[in-house]
Amino acid sequence: MRGRGQHLFRQSVLAIPMKRFEQPIVGFISREHIVAILDAPDRNTWAGKRDRVMLATLYNTGARVSELIGMRAEDLVLGPSASVRIRGKGRKERSIPLWSDTGVQLKHCLRVYPRQPDQPLFPSRFGNPLTRIGVT
Repeated sequence: MRGRGQHLFRQSVLAIPMKRFEQPIVGFISREHIVAILDAPDRNTWAGKRDRVMLATLYNTGARVSELIGMRAEDLVLGPSASVRIRGKGRKERSIPLWSDTGVQLKHCLRVYPRQPDQPLFPSRFGNPLTRIGVT
């Protein structure tokens, strides 16, 4: 009898609905803060130029860091309507249009530092794909 009573008690406890609570609204970064972040890398160094374009691409596309480091030169479509192909979780792919300023920066970057189509769009200083730690 004791086992059955505990079982019924446990079922009645599990039947109580979970308390609902308000989810906080996700904040956003002001335009001034975005401009400050984009201007932070040193434009006089190769890594600084790469980082500025990388941050602009992240801001423009909303890509995850893992998606950014997976981008290849062949994923970039430049022209009047520039875009980049992003490979996301679960092998999902999407094509994101780029703002004209981001497209111009990427075009300049590839002109100054050319890459093969299968090479990383944002390489390390040794030409290898960046890691998540490298992006940090």
